[in-house]
Amino acid sequence: MTRYAAPSVHVCPGCNAFFLRRRFRSVNFFGTQDWSDGVPTMLWRQEPLVRCDACAALFWLDDIEPVGIMPDAPRPIGRLTRGWLRWRGDPEGQLQAQEEWTGTMKSWGQAQYIGRVNFDDVVYVLSRSKGVDTDRLLWLRQRVWWALNDRYRSRSDGAPVTDAPTWPAAAERTNMEVILDILRDGEQQPGSMIQQGELLRLLGRFDEAIALLRAVPADGHSEVRAVKIERLARSGDTQVRELSAPTW
Repeated sequence: MTRYAAPSVHVCPGCNAFFLRRRFRSVNFFGTQDWSDGVPTMLWRQEPLVRCDACAALFWLDDIEPVGIMPDAPRPIGRLTRGWLRWRGDPEGQLQAQEEWTGTMKSWGQAQYIGRVNFDDVVYVLSRSKGVDTDRLLWLRQRVWWALNDRYRSRSDGAPVTDAPTWPAAAERTNMEVILDILRDGEQQPGSMIQQGELLRLLGRFDEAIALLRAVPADGHSEVRAVKIERLARSGDTQVRELSAPTW
């Protein structure tokens, strides 16, 4: 199972409310689905763009430095033990730790985990993305692409996705072409090459997709995905597909 460390505490730049950010100790990938467009399907993932549930401010999480780590509650101290520790001068600092934790909870005790953005939030930020660095621009456009592709998906329980957003076909195609251009200008790692091949396939540019996917270097995993997507391209398929069933 996925395990978490104590969350970090941050301050919203919009309303100064405290919020929590998950920190992972270990991650379990069982039960995830592998879609041809590479959409992250792990429920534990933390997206870089977030929404404050208190004031609805949108901001990039990495721009906000933590103000601390939420401390674990100390072991309760009974009345007799408390009196005995005071008489002894609190030699191990137990009373002090209890007082510090109580003071911290007065400020941080009501903090909630930061909210997730929806499709409209991402489109809003994308429309105002002038000057945003390439990595963030790529994330925004990929997030739009993945959300639009939800119409082809089923959920992990087999139920279809019925609330997928839609865009005009021309706008959707333009977004995919921009992602393709950004990836082409970047470092050509296996994952990037596979995503480029998938974009070319969905755009109906099958010969280009096949040529690129055949060039993906073997690393024990990437070439398997590349071969599966190449087969889809050879069959003239332009729909997002699940490459493997969930692993339970």
